[in-house]
Amino acid sequence: MKAWTHILMIAAVVAVSSACHAASQEVPETPAGRELPSPPVPAQAPDTASLPLLQNVEDKAQWEDFLDQLTVRNTTRPELYPVLPEPEKANGKAVIVVPGGGYYFVAVENEGFPVAQRLADEGYAAFVLNYRTRSTPADPEEFLTLMAQQFAGMGKRELPAYPPAIEDLQRAMTFVSRHCPDYGCTTGEVNLIGFSAGGLSVIKALEAPPADLEISSAALLYPPMMRPIHAAVTPPLFVAIASNDPLFQQGGFTLPENWYGQTGRLEFHLYQGGGHGFGTLRKGSTAEDWLDQYVSWLSRR
Repeated sequence: MKAWTHILMIAAVVAVSSACHAASQEVPETPAGRELPSPPVPAQAPDTASLPLLQNVEDKAQWEDFLDQLTVRNTTRPELYPVLPEPEKANGKAVIVVPGGGYYFVAVENEGFPVAQRLADEGYAAFVLNYRTRSTPADPEEFLTLMAQQFAGMGKRELPAYPPAIEDLQRAMTFVSRHCPDYGCTTGEVNLIGFSAGGLSVIKALEAPPADLEISSAALLYPPMMRPIHAAVTPPLFVAIASNDPLFQQGGFTLPENWYGQTGRLEFHLYQGGGHGFGTLRKGSTAEDWLDQYVSWLSRR
């Protein structure tokens, strides 16, 4: 996957800019068996119905190929995409998959649907979260220029959290917990896995989780590493990052070392190569083994 390499090459000659926010509403009820609409997406997008997390909101999401992978941006109506196991394989556990993208896009191909499908193959009810993103230009060239500007200082400053996206994860957690009987999983608990900005959203969920809901485990793939997690709950934590990732070079072992010191419940993988955003598409380093290692770890929870 060439996306981050391409962006960082362009970003070397561009300065930093900013973006805006969106509003939130209550978690809707979705009756079991209701036929749910799918947004207009390219032919290569997975054929699965979505579960809208906000009602009466126009869907303005742009699904497109961006730097060799399918992404979604300008999302205004957050949605969950369930990827479910065969009934005979179901283990009763739910996992919410939160792709990254700097809160400007959602990397559903590199960090979303393939991860969910692997989890479903292992018996988990997986849910890919397409959360609200910052507003970006509709024109692809203007969008590419904006991305170069935004990622120019990657590893030199903190990634700012985007409250609407964090609210959407909280909303998704409540929804999945509430509706788990419809999908063959256990009410009141959920596992989380987040990538990059999605990892930051998972961190925020650990710091302020929804009431009456157990986070059974959490996984962070190449998250911001500068600060410890001031967690309200401390489930077993899986962290994976490459040593040549700017976010690791920025923060070092601060996050995992602090978590281990507080809880002792840590699985930490530091890969020699892989860069930032290796996900499921980038090959050629031991970082591509992360998903097997995560599934092995998760199966022992």
